[in-house]
Amino acid sequence: MNSQEQKILFNQVRHRILQFILHEGNATSREIGNKLSDIPQASLYRQMKTLSDNGFIVVSGQKRIRGTLECTYSLAPELVRGDGGSESELGIQFMLLSLAQEFDDYEGQKKDDELLDFVSAPVYMSDEEYKEYMREINELTKKYTQNRDNNCKNRRVTFVSTPA
Repeated sequence: MNSQEQKILFNQVRHRILQFILHEGNATSREIGNKLSDIPQASLYRQMKTLSDNGFIVVSGQKRIRGTLECTYSLAPELVRGDGGSESELGIQFMLLSLAQEFDDYEGQKKDDELLDFVSAPVYMSDEEYKEYMREINELTKKYTQNRDNNCKNRRVTFVSTPA
């Protein structure tokens, strides 16, 4: 990640905008402004323009409303997919930055009844075993991403796998 990309990602307002779009999948500036109501509208538009001009968000839809064109924004695909090269690194950095933000938010709440866990361990397996391991994790994760019962809490589970 180059210094310009770091400067863009590490700005708190821009990071919050990216977080909102990441969470929602896509959003209009009006929706973002409603959710992040503490950010002045002029600042919100300026920061969204910076994100758009630098390729962090893209227009994924447009709708005419009372004579004005309303744009829907999504994260740039390379942020979500990590399409090779520096974009892949940027996607990973964004994911880690998002995770760090969630930890900061969690620490600010200091809820005694919440569960927080961190595991880091070397695992030894062949490429085929690793593929099966990841398939099993994905299947288990899918089961709980669809579990939106009223008694369930939203929890973030993040897996990072690196070659040793």
